[in-house]
Amino acid sequence: MLENSTEQGMKIKKKSALEFEFNIGKVNLTQKAFFSKNLAVMLASGLGIVEALDISVDSTKGKFKTILQGVAKSVESGRSLSDGFKMYPKVFPAFFISAVYAGEESGTLEENLNQVAIQFKKEKELVDKIKGAMIYPAVILVAGLILSFFVAFFILPKILPLFEGFGVELPFTTRVLISFSHFMDEYKAFIPWFLIGSFFFLNWLLRQKFTFPVTHKILLSFPVVKTISRGVNLARFSRTLGTLLMSGLNIDEALDITGNAVGNYYYKQSIMSTSVRIQKGSLLSECLDKYESLYPRITSRMIRVGEESGKLDETLMYIAEFYEEEVDNATKSLSVALEPILLVVIGFAVGFLALAIITPIYNITGSISG
Repeated sequence: MLENSTEQGMKIKKKSALEFEFNIGKVNLTQKAFFSKNLAVMLASGLGIVEALDISVDSTKGKFKTILQGVAKSVESGRSLSDGFKMYPKVFPAFFISAVYAGEESGTLEENLNQVAIQFKKEKELVDKIKGAMIYPAVILVAGLILSFFVAFFILPKILPLFEGFGVELPFTTRVLISFSHFMDEYKAFIPWFLIGSFFFLNWLLRQKFTFPVTHKILLSFPVVKTISRGVNLARFSRTLGTLLMSGLNIDEALDITGNAVGNYYYKQSIMSTSVRIQKGSLLSECLDKYESLYPRITSRMIRVGEESGKLDETLMYIAEFYEEEVDNATKSLSVALEPILLVVIGFAVGFLALAIITPIYNITGSISG
């Protein structure tokens, strides 16, 4: 009965979604975690859902306040809490809605809300670690670009004409620098727009599904980055699946939702395939063994132990913590690994620039002295 009700409850009416989500925008993970935890505490203390939602509305601001007002009105009209959340599928993900629905059906709503609050918190920590690891290389890259433009637009135009005026054969590095300077000077009105357009186009392109098989494969293959990518997806897979199993969902239903929670194309495909095989009677550990490049053998073995002991949800939570720690260590290693590479690149650029400027000066001075 719960299985049929869950399937029916997960159907989202497109008209309602469009009606309530128009111009709503995004809500960050911290707000979702804070709301879930507070709602769980208020319900555990004996408050009714409507009263708890009203208090949540009063304690929030901006767009999230408008969203919660819509949820509160939906509940006041007689609909369930999960139905209220379904009106905002871009704000409340499928695993959140399913956990709330299962909690309503089984009487464990407070416990389920606590679990999703932890899920949101851990997801925020993962995102923050990845962003933190990219700050250093991003700062170096931006500083390098700014310095390059400054040299190209203000320094080179004043120095290079002197070399051209001597009428002597210039070194290859100097000729390259002169060609670069002329190119920048000729197209200086278009280059900023080209760079801005390229940035937005690349950002759009990487978000398109048809590029995922290529870009996600690169993320799983590139040194250092592959450890982070694999760790993030395994952590999301384990924690989301564990949270949904703790919430009372069947494993095949939980896998369908988990497949949409992971970001990587290949992990998504493997989870969807695993869900189909589990419906035919296979064990989760057996299915994951077929994707050894995505799920290390130690992971499938731990899951097998969880299946045999009847504590699969607890095992998945332990696995999630393991990979979250691995991501933390890998993000620190990323900064350490990128530092010498960036220094070499910057050193090469500075050396090339110095060689291109100093060599002709030395040659010209030598010819005058001779």
